[in-house]
Amino acid sequence: MSDSSSSDHVQSSIIWMNSNCDTKSKRTEYLNQLMKFISIDNFGNCGNNRRDLPQHIVEIQKSANKNLKQRDTYDWLNGKLSLIKDYLFTIAFENSRDLDYITEKLWHPLVTGSIPIYYGAPNVDEWLPCQSNCIIDLSKFNSSEEAARFILHVGQNQSLYESFHTWRSKPFRKEFISKMNYFDRMNDYSLDCILCSLTNKVKRNENIYLAIEQIKQRLGQF
Repeated sequence: MSDSSSSDHVQSSIIWMNSNCDTKSKRTEYLNQLMKFISIDNFGNCGNNRRDLPQHIVEIQKSANKNLKQRDTYDWLNGKLSLIKDYLFTIAFENSRDLDYITEKLWHPLVTGSIPIYYGAPNVDEWLPCQSNCIIDLSKFNSSEEAARFILHVGQNQSLYESFHTWRSKPFRKEFISKMNYFDRMNDYSLDCILCSLTNKVKRNENIYLAIEQIKQRLGQF
């Protein structure tokens, strides 16, 4: 990408994956408005400009002749991350706009090197690892048209685009590290996390009784 990149190149470099069309955040309605001003590749059941998965992604996740209902039978996560990696920007819209409600929609593009175009938790800044800009927060724009113009501007300006990635070579924010350490510690002890962990072990046909004994031993340390 260079400073002289065309808008067409940028417009084809935004990905949206969404099959839950009716949400509290009204994300489908917002995206339909945004897509009036900027083109977005849609790999879901909502909105316009729907596209089929590229063949190389189908091969990565081994999902040929399978549908979303069979997602547990193929490597959908690896396929999703590989697809996001192909795009400069990723639409990251939460189901609802509640304090501290942050999901994988934010983390996946950050991990793969795509800039999240975010719409969700009003305090998302408190959860970011970066000390500088690393997402485009749509709540900071007055309209979808204004947001689209900014996204195009970022995509067409190499130095500006790269500024959203400078955090990758710098230490994480102390607040972010503190939050991650807290959840790492609590992962073994909160009821929700314990149930989630046991459920996943059942799916993987692991010995949950051994896992339960390990949990009891850790809880006994308190």
